[in-house]
Amino acid sequence: MDYIRDKERWSEKDKNGISRKEKLLKRQRILAILREYFREHCFFEADIPLLVSGTTPDAGIQSFRVHDKYLTASTEYHIKRMIAGGFERVFTLTKNFREYEFDAFHNPEFTMLEWGRSQESLETIEQDLSAMVTAIHAALYPDKAYLEYQNAKITLEHKNWREMTFQDLFYRHYGIVIPENYRMNDIFSLVKQSHIEIDPLFQQEPSLLLSDLLDKAIKHIGFDAPVLLKKWPSQMTSSADSGINAQWTTRTEVIIGGIEIADGFPFLLDYDIQRYFFDRANTHRKAVGLPLVQYDEQYLAMLQQGFCPGAGMALGVDRLCMLFTDSTDIRDVLCFAWDEL
Repeated sequence: MDYIRDKERWSEKDKNGISRKEKLLKRQRILAILREYFREHCFFEADIPLLVSGTTPDAGIQSFRVHDKYLTASTEYHIKRMIAGGFERVFTLTKNFREYEFDAFHNPEFTMLEWGRSQESLETIEQDLSAMVTAIHAALYPDKAYLEYQNAKITLEHKNWREMTFQDLFYRHYGIVIPENYRMNDIFSLVKQSHIEIDPLFQQEPSLLLSDLLDKAIKHIGFDAPVLLKKWPSQMTSSADSGINAQWTTRTEVIIGGIEIADGFPFLLDYDIQRYFFDRANTHRKAVGLPLVQYDEQYLAMLQQGFCPGAGMALGVDRLCMLFTDSTDIRDVLCFAWDEL
């Protein structure tokens, strides 16, 4: 360990002449603006424990296990439980943890903003995000009409945000036509027909293959205006609202400058469907050699008692800070990255 490194770590400048210290000061302002938005709109900030009894079974998310509990990978279920208990608008701005993720866009410990509204639509949640993004830009760069990121000029006005379906993206980027009534096992043949080499890691799991192809495709969109990526394969999420036999689900992922910034969907209200989705996801985990996880049984019990309509979203704060500091490595906007502890 180079202990002398701390004398230089935060003062070194990037190619644009901006130091990490300057970026961290902007990060501090961004966090303040986010909290101020929710205060102005009468949200309750929930202080959720970092150790929780259940976690998401999504195969793309690996939770840190600590004895009989988990470090929280998301506060989604807790926000919904509080809304069910009478808090109409709830947000969390806290640390989350996911194992095996450390690269330019991932740190195993990261900061997530999540919020939910009862009796509101996903479109209202999208407008929340748009308002926060434009407020941050106006505060940090009052003299610039565009967000400048990696030589791109991105307009942030909500009227210019573009909608694109999952099918649109795969056709535009790969030439893959995913039919309305696709079957998940058909994905491999569709990919092979487009002469795309399939990584051996994904040979047995089409949803993970789709996730990998998606991660590569989104790096090429959102450079003129944010993109709202909609209409997702239902097997790629375990909490979005759709029927058991539905191929598609209502979900919005927000891409800005080739970076996945946020992900939202209407509340799933049906206990039986949620239990089925959790079981399906755990079955997928077993099929690809991942450990089974414990569900949040308190969340499931809440659904059994009855839940109100609404919608919510999760936003990666570190990635948002990367955008507003023109950074390409997440460590530039963290006080300490995973390998600096």
